[in-house]
Amino acid sequence: MRVSGNKDLFSQIERASSSILIVEPDPAERNLLRATMKRLGFGRVSEATNHLSSLDKFEGRKFTHIIFDAKKDNYPVQEWFSEVIDIAPEIIAIPSSANPSVDDVFELLVLGAKGYLVKPFTRETVEASVCLATKGEPIPDIIKTAKDRNEALVAIMMTSLDRLATVQRQAKQFQTAQRELGRAESALRQASELAHIFAKGGDQGLVEALERFCVEKCRGPATRLGRLRKRLSSSRLSEDMV
Repeated sequence: MRVSGNKDLFSQIERASSSILIVEPDPAERNLLRATMKRLGFGRVSEATNHLSSLDKFEGRKFTHIIFDAKKDNYPVQEWFSEVIDIAPEIIAIPSSANPSVDDVFELLVLGAKGYLVKPFTRETVEASVCLATKGEPIPDIIKTAKDRNEALVAIMMTSLDRLATVQRQAKQFQTAQRELGRAESALRQASELAHIFAKGGDQGLVEALERFCVEKCRGPATRLGRLRKRLSSSRLSEDMV
């Protein structure tokens, strides 16, 4: 996950005021992540060695972020995550996994996780993941209700592409739209990466879903321009026959 201008996206003041809980059973990864968060300028960093014990950390404390291992250890992760959301509905939750394409990670996104962190992580990927989860575009609700995951992912990509095209057209006339270009471009990159990582069947499954999406769009309601072209074509054909 790459974000340009992370320091501008998430200011030092915002970082310093953050309170982050790390839930990681592996001591080496836990210590590395804690040290990385400190080097990046994030404020209070607490840690828990497993999911069940992390629930006690919320007593009398408020966390802005939680970064947690997506594998089950001593507690079902999805059940645990639902409890976390009940306790702290505004928390920015980021699951971490060496295999973010697995269904369990995707289900956590559906339940309300704001992003994901791929293991093994680096300082750059940690920063990018936290910044995107905090400041990036929220994952659209369509991904939570769609029957077909790949179609939902493609729809998100195409919606982001359409939004970027609209902003680019508007930016030629309006200065306010020019300021939205960076956000729209970032949203498209985020949607594309989300689709690439979580598509069922890998790239081939994603391409097939993209093809189906485009075919369905072609079969959709005719546009005003399309109807005009059809009338002109019919008119020319009638004139040629006379």
